[in-house]
Amino acid sequence: MKSFLVVLFSLFTLCSAAQIEFPSLSPKGTVEQKIGLTTISVEYERPTARGRDIFGKLVPYEILWRTGAGNCTKIEFKNEVLIDGKKIPAGQYSMFTIPGMQEWTVILNSDTSLYGTGGYNESKDVIRFKTKAKTTDRYYESLTIDIDITEANAELNISWEKTRIAFEINTQTDKNLKKLVNEQLLSGKVKDPQLLAMGAEYYYFQNKDLETGLKLINKAIDIEKKSWFYGLKTDILSKSKKFKEALETLKTGMDYVKTNPENWTEEQQVSVSKEQEIKMKELLSEIKK
Repeated sequence: MKSFLVVLFSLFTLCSAAQIEFPSLSPKGTVEQKIGLTTISVEYERPTARGRDIFGKLVPYEILWRTGAGNCTKIEFKNEVLIDGKKIPAGQYSMFTIPGMQEWTVILNSDTSLYGTGGYNESKDVIRFKTKAKTTDRYYESLTIDIDITEANAELNISWEKTRIAFEINTQTDKNLKKLVNEQLLSGKVKDPQLLAMGAEYYYFQNKDLETGLKLINKAIDIEKKSWFYGLKTDILSKSKKFKEALETLKTGMDYVKTNPENWTEEQQVSVSKEQEIKMKELLSEIKK
């Protein structure tokens, strides 16, 4: 009986110990961002400063750094991107850096199986480029990697302590979107008026290639009449400074609203009519200039 109790106690002790978990000193961090027509994701381990001097001390200058702790930091692109003018194929890469006082070297390498820098092979580098180091107003206790959206492109930031570096990732969205629009929408393969209008809306809000936006919304209206289609076409023409054409489109839209309330309540219809009247005054004012 005594032996049985000893064994039972031992098993209980082992099970209890197995359930104990200490928090990681460098917890795993991930960031994923949809940008344009692609997705960029980063997986890394986040060391903390804990009162230590980081760059130049804990992380020496001019020495290859894993840009994190533990396993190598990994970055993945769902589609081909441009970095420092070079095409980087879709896929996952390890990301290393060589910190310096004034500038850093950023490296993407095809080997993602590495622990730290052990086994790093320069011949597997996909790209190496320089970027300036900047001093931040904020103190970053933990290594932080984040992605800012700049229109349809990205800026990747690496920050720790009072130091930050950043570099641009060009998603080639404009180039890819132009091909998609030409091959699918403008060619007539896609005849969904809602999708055509959404394409026109994208160009309008990006304030670029408004002529393509105008072609798309015209195709949408040819297929189906909707009040917001006329409103969007009016806005595109206004932004293109084609005020007389915008006025004619607005009048057409106003006539449409009067006879096609689109299941609006009376209050909604009055609101839309008031907005159209305000827009008309603005266009007449522009035409008189």
